[in-house]
Amino acid sequence: MKPIWVDLQVNGYAGVDFNSPGLTVEAVREVVARLNADGTAAFLPTLVTGDPETLVATIRTVVAARKRHAECERSILGFFLEGPFISPEPGAIGTHPVEWVRPPDMALFGRFQDAAEGLVKIVNVAAEIPGMPDFVRALSAQGVVVSLGHQMATSPAQLEPCLAAGARAFTHLGNGIPNLVNRHDNIVYSALVEDRASVMFIPDGHHLPDTMLKLYARAVPLRRLIAVSDAQYPAGMPPGEYEVCGAHARLEPDGLLWNPARNCLVGATAPMAKMMALLKERIGFTEAECLAIGRDNPLELIG
Repeated sequence: MKPIWVDLQVNGYAGVDFNSPGLTVEAVREVVARLNADGTAAFLPTLVTGDPETLVATIRTVVAARKRHAECERSILGFFLEGPFISPEPGAIGTHPVEWVRPPDMALFGRFQDAAEGLVKIVNVAAEIPGMPDFVRALSAQGVVVSLGHQMATSPAQLEPCLAAGARAFTHLGNGIPNLVNRHDNIVYSALVEDRASVMFIPDGHHLPDTMLKLYARAVPLRRLIAVSDAQYPAGMPPGEYEVCGAHARLEPDGLLWNPARNCLVGATAPMAKMMALLKERIGFTEAECLAIGRDNPLELIG
């Protein structure tokens, strides 16, 4: 399979976890090889909320892999920090460990960016956290894409300060939110009608039902849609019990990866190629439309 897809959210793959303190350069190289073989040409290693020391160490390992191996430099475009600047509330936090959630902190972000040698491309934040608009403005001034997600903000009024400060995307829209939301005033509707920010979403057949995928396709201009895998390290592994983000997770035979204790999903296990096939077969996307949302739009977002 010729690798053509660009995935902005890869937490791990084929048994290798980008959030593991034991990450090695050769393990990073193995992930690149497996993703390339499964159709993904380039991606952003994604780091969730966790011990800053561990995050800095793993970032440095990925940077070392880029320097040592040409295929890693070619495929790894930067980093996506999904945490720790998110909501600690149940539902919004998902499977992120609550003890490591932090308020906006430019010094902490600076540690991550220094370790990445300037390659942090996207930072996910919760819009309602005090001080977040100033944080968004500062990150945007550095050329970092700020995405809104894992938050309790729902209405345009709550989102507006961060959008006006430069936020440019919504993180896996429809996920990382409480299961019960207001039928009218909710983040999904607010994001669908917001022209200033791209909608990232996970079309793996588990995170969003086909009806929601069809709604996104009809309501959002193609230029604002970006498919991501949100792959976790059990992707490509056999069904069974795993530990993801420091908590127990179960991988079902159909590819569903979930946390039974919190009754929430903990990432996906399908590569981009499989998700693009789903969008074509079940939602009616054309090959050209898939190339837009699975290659061109992601590249444009991160410059």
